[in-house]
Amino acid sequence: MTMNSARAFDRVFEALSRSAGFKSPLEWAGQVAREIEVDANAVVNDPVKGIYTVYEMVPKTYKVERHEDGSILHRLLTEDEVKDLNKKSDS
Repeated sequence: MTMNSARAFDRVFEALSRSAGFKSPLEWAGQVAREIEVDANAVVNDPVKGIYTVYEMVPKTYKVERHEDGSILHRLLTEDEVKDLNKKSDS
């Protein structure tokens, strides 16, 4: 990418961010990151119960299980278990 095309690309982001009501592209990027974080938390994420979702090509939800012998297992939940968790969190 040449300097002129890099600057043109930069100007596109400046124009888009200003038209969306943001002062700079960084402020716009920050807002997008916050929205993604909110969307990610809409999926099952419960640190108290040790349940979290990882995005590979598709979301995968794990549950942290602590055993009496002190071992910790990150168990991949089945689709049915995730549906049950979503039903409980909607209630």
